[in-house]
Amino acid sequence: MRKKTVLVTLAAMLCVLLSGCLPWSAENAYKLPQPPKNYENLMQVVAQSKRELAQTHSTTVEDVPPSAGDNTSTVQLLDMDDDGIQETAVTFFRVVGAEQPIRLYFYRLLENDSYLVSNVLQGEGSGVYAVHYADMDGAIDPITGKTTKEVVVSWQMGSDANYLGVYGLEASQAQALTLLMTTYESYQLADLDRDGLMELAVGRIDPELGGEVEVHNWDISGTDKMERVVLSKGISSITAMRANYLTDFVPALYVSGQLSDGSRVTDVVALRGGLLTNLSLDPETGVSREKVSLYRELAASDVNSDYILEVARPYEIELSLGATKPWLVDWVQYTSGGRARNICTTYHNSADGWYLVIPEHWRDKLVVYRNDSVSGQRAVIFARWQGEDKEPLPFLSIYKLTGASRSLRATSGNRFILAEDSSTIYAATFYNTWDCGLDQNSLLENFRLMVRDWSGD
Repeated sequence: MRKKTVLVTLAAMLCVLLSGCLPWSAENAYKLPQPPKNYENLMQVVAQSKRELAQTHSTTVEDVPPSAGDNTSTVQLLDMDDDGIQETAVTFFRVVGAEQPIRLYFYRLLENDSYLVSNVLQGEGSGVYAVHYADMDGAIDPITGKTTKEVVVSWQMGSDANYLGVYGLEASQAQALTLLMTTYESYQLADLDRDGLMELAVGRIDPELGGEVEVHNWDISGTDKMERVVLSKGISSITAMRANYLTDFVPALYVSGQLSDGSRVTDVVALRGGLLTNLSLDPETGVSREKVSLYRELAASDVNSDYILEVARPYEIELSLGATKPWLVDWVQYTSGGRARNICTTYHNSADGWYLVIPEHWRDKLVVYRNDSVSGQRAVIFARWQGEDKEPLPFLSIYKLTGASRSLRATSGNRFILAEDSSTIYAATFYNTWDCGLDQNSLLENFRLMVRDWSGD
């Protein structure tokens, strides 16, 4: 009986297959996926807004999406109240010839899957450099009963001036509410006081007062409880600002700049005892203790992969075979008390794009030199100092290999591969001359490729 039931089931399935009665067909399998209906509705209302602007101003209206940052799409779908639903959309127009040519149109998704214009934000300049969305005051909209993120816009005003605006979107107002408009050299959004709301840190240079960071912190009533902290005395430009942490995961700002004498400097700013403080500032000189001269800039980096930034303190290796002395770099982390704690020491090979975390006992007897005599092979040799009248004793070589024979050369002799990409192989070999404290596995852990990922904003 069971065998008969199975045969009947198989026969029924075969009939379905032959008749083509399936939930999908071969024809449908090759069709491109279709956007959801509400997205089609959004595109229609965006096009309508564009037509209305062109008719009102009798001019051309262009799409001008942000040129930098994480949000660069022409049309962006947003969850502005953090309820898990993308109920808001925004697009960016330029009304050619208008007094305030840049328009940000915000649309709200309705229950019937249609969209309605909810807010309009107008600005000057040629476009939007970057845009961010963050809850900065925790205020609840009286109409929706929910908190709503503010909009932070970096306006593209040309090469001589950078303008930053913070705007509130309220359901009861069609025009966005301006909370702040200011110039800047660099800025960051960060929750410095760890209250779940974002603060806006703005770095600028005043010709008379010098460098400073303003931290804007709005309360629930919309009041800006702004604080200022001075940067290093003599700072002439701010090259970058990055939000990260101190050793105990207290939020901090790392502000990179250049002094008038050409030196590079890093100021570490955080809240201490509830007050905004420059933790790295030397009270006697008024300049950050993290000042570097006569060396290429090394940005603050997470060299030991603990999610906390380290600040570079480079210095020359005293023992050298040539006129040009190589450099080592001590990396320090700051505590919330303002103490700099040494984390590790590295040899940085910027020319070849890698660095090596070195053991502490290498420092006083280390000699580093290059050998680029072989085409397609750049070698850095680590040697132990034996004394004034003796040749240094090589114990490790690290190679950057390029060209057609790189794979063969990477494993010749006692060499082993450290890292590789489509055009380059990094390899190494130990010499049986000194127990340096590293083996193949630990060298692999200590070897890193440089990643250039620090942007100013």
